[in-house]
Amino acid sequence: RTISIPCTSCHGRGLGPEETTLSLRIPPGINDGQTLRVGGKGECTVDGEAGDLYVTLRVMKDDRFERDGDNITSEVSISFARAVLGGEIEIDTLDDNCRGTMILELSPGTQPDDLVVRRGEGIPILNGLGRGDHLVQFKIEVPRKLSDKQATILREFASEMGEELSEKSRRHKKKRNK
Repeated sequence: RTISIPCTSCHGRGLGPEETTLSLRIPPGINDGQTLRVGGKGECTVDGEAGDLYVTLRVMKDDRFERDGDNITSEVSISFARAVLGGEIEIDTLDDNCRGTMILELSPGTQPDDLVVRRGEGIPILNGLGRGDHLVQFKIEVPRKLSDKQATILREFASEMGEELSEKSRRHKKKRNK
């Protein structure tokens, strides 16, 4: 049958635009920019069959973690004393929707940029089994100001290590640009 006066919205096709909200299951381990295909939720063809909807995903970044494929890296700042003596530190994890924490045992003598690899604690492998790794990298905080007592203790420590420090190293002088 022919429609002599088609409506202005569907132009006689009997179909019109419809806005709807969909709930999608996002698989764990999805990467930024990947696309999900949702069957039967796209535009209709001329014969009235619904096509597929393609959704391009944007994964939000988290300042605490850097992602590299299925692995994540996090930087943890520790004090000079903690680096030398070791001990327990609390770190953030991906558990509990990225709100988890755990206690990590730090080895005495930890160096700047040392890594601890937590096997299987990274991003879930997309459409696979297991998870990537969580690499914890340490940054050593060096105090900018010391009390007289702290400076004396550090000079004694340096002396025990065979390093003699001059009194000039007591205060740091900033160079001025002219």
